[in-house]
Amino acid sequence: MASILDLDPRWRALMAKGGVIDIGFDHPSEWPHAPRGDLAFVKEGADQLASELCRLDEARYLRATLTLPIRGADDALVVALWAEVPHPVFYAYLQHLDGGALPEDTLAGLANDLSPLAAQDCALTLSFGDGSARPSVTLTGIADMSFDDLLALYEASGTLARAELTAP
Repeated sequence: MASILDLDPRWRALMAKGGVIDIGFDHPSEWPHAPRGDLAFVKEGADQLASELCRLDEARYLRATLTLPIRGADDALVVALWAEVPHPVFYAYLQHLDGGALPEDTLAGLANDLSPLAAQDCALTLSFGDGSARPSVTLTGIADMSFDDLLALYEASGTLARAELTAP
């Protein structure tokens, strides 16, 4: 199905590169230690980082997925990000991983910078669904994004520079 964005040469260039590029953050922005990279687990003193969980000083984080539809297209951007959660939610989620009940949906704080869409520490809602997949988040007041928002987010995150989508 054709999209209104098909008229935009930048969109056509993005599609020629393979389409929408999802974004993933290795760690919360506040993480002061080396990235986890290919390691399963990093421990620096009491601070710990795994693929889905992080403990940094008194803060507790869970990895979550944000899906933002792109206006004018059938595509969506998926962002694997970190959410700072209250301690009881973090430990309930740990118990869930060992067969316990799922925590209730909760308010959390964005632990990565998604400028220009959302600043670090903005409010989000964390949902655990049926527990079979990574928790999902919704950003307060943001249900979708424009193509220009996507390009700005790519540029800010170092995923893709706008110049890479110009016509030759």
